[in-house]
Amino acid sequence: MVLLDEIGMEKVTYEVVKDVPSYIRLEANEQLVYFKHGKYHTAKGIAGILCSPKSLQFDTFSEKVQNQHQFELPQHRLALLLHGHSSNKNYPYQPMMASRLTEMGFFVIRMDFRGLGDSEDNRDRDVGRTISQDVEDIDTIYEFVSSPRLCKELCGFTLTLDTIMAHSRGVVSMFEFARSNPDKYIPNLINLAGRFDGQGLLRKRLKDCADWRQNGGYWCKFPRYGDHVKTWVPCSETLSAVEVDAAAFKSIDKRTWVLSCYGVNDEVIPMDAAANYANTFSGRHTLRLIHGANHNFLGLPNDRNELNLPLRKGLVNYCCKLVDLVAEHLSRESQLERFYQMTSIVRGTSVNPSDVIARWPLPYEFSKVSNFRDLGGYPTSFHGRRVKTGCVYRCANPCDVTEDALRYLKSNLHLKRVFDLRATGEAADNGLFPDNDMVQNIACNQNASVSPEVMAEHYHGLLISSYSFPKAYMIVLKNSTNAIKTFFQYILDGNCHQQSSLLFHCTAGKDRTGVLGMLLLSILGVDNDTIAKEYELTTIGLRTEIKLIKKLEARGDLYYTMLGKESEKLTRIYQLTPEKMAKTLMSSVYEAMRFFIDDFCAEFQSVEQYFVDILEFTPHDIGRLRDILLE
Repeated sequence: MVLLDEIGMEKVTYEVVKDVPSYIRLEANEQLVYFKHGKYHTAKGIAGILCSPKSLQFDTFSEKVQNQHQFELPQHRLALLLHGHSSNKNYPYQPMMASRLTEMGFFVIRMDFRGLGDSEDNRDRDVGRTISQDVEDIDTIYEFVSSPRLCKELCGFTLTLDTIMAHSRGVVSMFEFARSNPDKYIPNLINLAGRFDGQGLLRKRLKDCADWRQNGGYWCKFPRYGDHVKTWVPCSETLSAVEVDAAAFKSIDKRTWVLSCYGVNDEVIPMDAAANYANTFSGRHTLRLIHGANHNFLGLPNDRNELNLPLRKGLVNYCCKLVDLVAEHLSRESQLERFYQMTSIVRGTSVNPSDVIARWPLPYEFSKVSNFRDLGGYPTSFHGRRVKTGCVYRCANPCDVTEDALRYLKSNLHLKRVFDLRATGEAADNGLFPDNDMVQNIACNQNASVSPEVMAEHYHGLLISSYSFPKAYMIVLKNSTNAIKTFFQYILDGNCHQQSSLLFHCTAGKDRTGVLGMLLLSILGVDNDTIAKEYELTTIGLRTEIKLIKKLEARGDLYYTMLGKESEKLTRIYQLTPEKMAKTLMSSVYEAMRFFIDDFCAEFQSVEQYFVDILEFTPHDIGRLRDILLE
């Protein structure tokens, strides 16, 4: 199981351990895996416990949906959990955290750094476990997750490293990885009781052992292969953490959000560390303090257990509270809200770095148009280039646009063309953009209506689960080749730029618009994670689409008829109500787009291949498209 680097040399391998040592207890959804980087590791590599989403215990899609209230369906997201000094993958919070996250649909890896737990030895015993070595171990997992083939082999899914969560010393390694690898974006970094000022560690070491520097180090018991082994810790290991400049962490990708959690009774890390991290990541930081908890998120001896939490070694186990805080932070709703906040403003343009561009330049209160947003500003895989702002917009049906907003569209957003993706009859029935001279109808799905209610009549699964949308999207895609080609040819003909923008829409600006938006962002080099998050923004954009929502809700009991002959059975199995079915029809969840992208790649290999084989564009055309819409 090998990932190759640019010159074909072995880069990352993994090995699932068949005969697991008796001292390692695995749950039914866990595997012991060794990850080895050809450049960094010389023996087995680093040991990790891979925890899969608990919903995978169910064989069928139907069973997964029925049990979704307890175990969320699998996500394309992986969380990496890191331990601190003299610790390992099972201490102190990690098993409990992994269990909760896998209930939420995450994949989780809890790993041992080299020299600890079940991982191979440090590269140099005389140097010890340095921060730079930790960064290499983290990078090994990043490279694994970045390989669609390896993830598919081991996990059955392509994955995004969505979250790195670290405790104590591991926090420094986590932030240093993110700082020193600016091209490796991690959406969420979670700091659990991390040190900010390295001089504090130096003072602690001097207090514990005044002559440690003269001696060249000190002895400490480390967890190793199921036991605790007396281990020599050389000075260089300690100094590598002391010498890290935490203030430099400010340069970490501005899209990354940081959550910091500290116990108020932390006896190791001073509380000003929390304030320093909050200041360092100002505007993209959340701080949570847990009253009663110490450095390892346990209570003090003889504490009153006012929250009636479980005990660990006779102490109140505040890890339960910690897990709740992190789970809320990583929930779908919280992740969506943060992405919305962090992308609402696009800063800087190729013309003026100080420009500030609104992602949502046409608020509903002013325009009476829902879900209107700019598709620009997203970074791409092409050498620091990003999608141009002010060129391409998407929205829901704009038929009710106000006169003031229409003037603004023309004069300020320089809108010249409106692509209506609806069937001609559907468009006539539901309202048209008032300036017909700007409209070009490029009906998707062979001019058959694909409004939410019509889709549901043909694809009953859409009433049951949003995870059924990818199948419908693939049908729409295959039936819309001419429309899609017309759209991209318009751009290639030089008609789309910041003085001549375009808008595309369907009924809700969700399904057909979402498919076309995926193709556009994908061919421009935007990553799958961002594409799916952009699609999910429609959840927020449609909150104002009162007319469509009322129309769907008004169907009431007709939804049961739409379920067909097995209506009673399906209603009982999935506990369906008209309100629930209407809500599902209007949904635009991250995972629906990720699964559609999976299906798309399985069908066409790559977006470039689709453009060449299906749309019949040339590689030169693709290059020109990128030159037109990237800056």
